[in-house]
Amino acid sequence: MSRISKKSVYDVAIVGAGITGSALAFFLTQAGQKVLLLDAAGIAAGGSGAAGAFVSPKIAKEGALKALSEEAFLFALEFYERYFPHLTRFAPLLHVSTDPTQNEKIEYFKKHTALKRCAPSSEAAAFLAQHPQCASVMIERSALVDAAQVCREMAQGAEVLIHEVKTLTCKPTHCQIDHFIAKKAVLCIGAYRPVLTLPYVSLRGIWGHRIDIATSTQLPFHLHQHLSVAATCEGRSAIGATHDVHYHPQYAQQPYDIEAGRQELLRKAAQSLSLEHVEVLRDYTGLRSGSNDYLPLLGPLVDAEATCTHLSGLRAGRHYERAAFSYHPNVLMFNGVGGYGFVLGPYLAREMARHLTQGVALSATLDPTRFFERWVKRR
Repeated sequence: MSRISKKSVYDVAIVGAGITGSALAFFLTQAGQKVLLLDAAGIAAGGSGAAGAFVSPKIAKEGALKALSEEAFLFALEFYERYFPHLTRFAPLLHVSTDPTQNEKIEYFKKHTALKRCAPSSEAAAFLAQHPQCASVMIERSALVDAAQVCREMAQGAEVLIHEVKTLTCKPTHCQIDHFIAKKAVLCIGAYRPVLTLPYVSLRGIWGHRIDIATSTQLPFHLHQHLSVAATCEGRSAIGATHDVHYHPQYAQQPYDIEAGRQELLRKAAQSLSLEHVEVLRDYTGLRSGSNDYLPLLGPLVDAEATCTHLSGLRAGRHYERAAFSYHPNVLMFNGVGGYGFVLGPYLAREMARHLTQGVALSATLDPTRFFERWVKRR
């Protein structure tokens, strides 16, 4: 990590060095920006480092998240192949329902997706013969990335510092993040304690666990069913990731039980296929963040106190356009990508970078302001 002068003024300071912060740092430095990347524990030290890091589409019926994930999925495949092929394992994806009640969703997806599909290979057909009541879809191309290393390499153009941010002061001309100064700041801190008072933003902590394994079983495709199992490469695979919305490391009374989590991963994998001569090589755990409506948060942040003060009609249910709200100046949020961080991260990071460097408008659907509007109505 390089030493950073306290007198330096950065174009953008990014708080949080997971997949969102690292991807944003990549696109901003590609655009010639001077970027400071801050994280309390280091690059991909939390949920991003523990992610399954599968690059796959969301198998769902119509909705904003499905449309976003399909576009982001195609972008991510091209992105990783162009910049990080040495950290990416490409293979077809076989997605199988967990039970017949989920079949309708897969059949609907197959009829309404533009993604390239392919007929099951002989190995996939043999697998499906063991699950005759389950619907399936085989996507021609998907990927698995080296989660931690790809984040490290994306962040190489930025100045990186292990630093826990205590204060963030937003001013009309710049932001002061502790003793660092930047023209803009972007919060990518996941489900951990925020550095701004944002009573309307409630992120769901999603604890994840992934394991890398050695196995004699040959799997020529990525498999998604009860969980995700990576295609084998030189006798190695990955299983991940279990999701626990009840465990949060900042509030839990007991530490996470690694052994129990490992056994749960192996048990769920065994519901899909028989992995032979398995040796667990490494465990990864960490906290991801998801939003209450499952869509990411990408955009400016309303100053709730100031807005409620000068727009007194809000409490009476009066509608105001978003432009009338007061916002914290020069600070934005990029958060809530949940279990699709390595799919959504690069695409949304590019959109945020274009916004910061070229003034390109961000998606109104992903604007964090939507949560302020809902919060006001409940008060």
